Order: sequence, then C-alpha cells, then structure tokens
Amino acid sequence: MSGRLRLPAWVAYALASFLCYGVTNSLLGAIYEWSERNPDTPVTAPFVLWLTMGAVGIAATVVFKLRGRGYKGLPSSRFVWIAAAAGVTLSAAMLTLKLGLASDPDAKGPIVAISSTNAMIVALAAFFILRERLSRWQLAGMLVIIGGIIVMALGSGAGSSARGLLFGLATMALFGVTNFLLKYAGHHGSDSVTTTAVLWLAAGVCGVLAVGYCLVRYGRLPGMQEASLILWAVLAGITLALGMLFLKLAVTKGPGGPATAITGSNSILVALFEFLVFAHVPPVQKLIGMGIAIVGIAVLSLGGGRATAPL
Repeated sequence: MSGRLRLPAWVAYALASFLCYGVTNSLLGAIYEWSERNPDTPVTAPFVLWLTMGAVGIAATVVFKLRGRGYKGLPSSRFVWIAAAAGVTLSAAMLTLKLGLASDPDAKGPIVAISSTNAMIVALAAFFILRERLSRWQLAGMLVIIGGIIVMALGSGAGSSARGLLFGLATMALFGVTNFLLKYAGHHGSDSVTTTAVLWLAAGVCGVLAVGYCLVRYGRLPGMQEASLILWAVLAGITLALGMLFLKLAVTKGPGGPATAITGSNSILVALFEFLVFAHVPPVQKLIGMGIAIVGIAVLSLGGGRATAPL
C-alpha cells in the first residue's frame, strides 16, 4: 500500500539547499542591519564567507587524506578545473550582485529579478549540451517558481538603470554558469562531495585575494571591524558551503533548471526572517510572489519525480 507521498530525492536535496541559502542570505541581511547599514558591509561580508568555504574545503581535504581516498571521486583532472571554475564564478556572481545593489540601490528589484532567472540558463544549457529533457510538470514548476521570484523581487523596488541592468545580467550569467558546471560535473560521474570540496577551496582562494586586497589598501576589512559580525559571517559561510553541496546533489540526481529554481526561491525564507527579526512587513506584491513560488515548488514536489534522461 503506497498512498504515502514520496518526495523525489532531487527535490529533497534542492529544498535542503533552499533552506541553507535562505539562512545564508538572511544572515547577510542581518549583518548589514547590525553594522548600522554600513554601505561597505554588503560588499565585504561575502569575502568572509569565501574564506570560510575555503576552510571547510581544507577540512574536507584532511578528511579525504585520513580516509585514504584523496580526490578519487573525479573522473579526470579536467573536472578539478571545472569544479574550481564553479567556485570562482560563484564568488564573482556574489560580488557582482552586491556591487550592483551597492552602486544602485534603487535598482534592487530589477537586479534581483534578472539574476534570479539563471535557472533558465541552466535548463537551456542542460538541454543543448547534455541533451536533458524536462517533463511537462518540471518545466511548468520551474517557470512558475521563476515567475514568483521575479514578482517578489520587483516588489522590493522597481527602479531601473543601465548600470543595474548590466549588474543583473552579469549576476544571472555567473550564477547560471556556476550551477551548470555543477550539473555538467555530475552528469559525467563526478562525486558530489569531492566536486564541492574543490569548489570550496577555489572560493577560499578568492576570499584570500579579496581580503588581502582590502588589508593592503585599507589596513582593515571595511564594514566588518566588529568580531560579532565576522562570527555571523563565518556561520553564513558554513551554511553556504552546505547549500552548495546540497545543490550539487540536487542537480546531479534531478533536472538542473528546476533544482536551481527551487534553491533560488530562498528569498521566501529571507522575507520571513526579516519579518520575525526586524519586523519588516513585506509588501503585498512580495507576498503574492511568495505564494506563486510556493505553488511552483509544490508542482515540482508532486509531479517532478520522473527522472530525466539524455535524448
């Protein structure tokens, strides 16, 4: 008797990534508030996250060494570079997003809305390069989620500028490349933990370079002088590292575009966190977008379980 609902494994991993990303972005927003809205904080806080991911990557490497497995989970050395590239593009995407929001606050809605459509890049790349097909339910669920995210984002401010558009497009492309590289590696048999460990290390290198630049130029990390802010950023880095692992598992076991769309809808959790902690009441448009995205997630959970296969 099998009347019980069974969540597809890839949806479960995507929801775990959704949760981790939601905690990460909620903490980044809180760090900005706790810094008394220092304009430097949104740009420099991610540097601490990258360093933290690097530390997680080093810890994973030590565990691999102690267990005698090394980096055997990758089919060839080529996939070390693919995973490392994903770590670099992830860091670059976070930076372009924060720089865009810092340089043009009025364009927050369009920037986030444009960048959130990166799931379409993943889906299209997976179709044309990996020949991955989506079922009707998967396609419908993905498009509904993306629509909900866009409605939510535009509810945060609908100002626009050429600069905001460029930052949004750059962020969309970089996040799309990151997530497709993870899908590509999984499609060719790369172990999820090993691939993500390389990504963590690559992000850590980006963190060393970014923090080093700030220390040489300013003698400090602007906007992150308080130890408490750094500790919260470290926690956000740990949840981001876990989120990347769960996302890698999700796109490996299921369709890349829909899995990425579920993870990208984590702004639902951010809005809830801001309401509970800072009493920020979301506008009606944002609530409508949240409802739309939740419907899309439900569609994927109920009807997205059919495994995809190469043509």
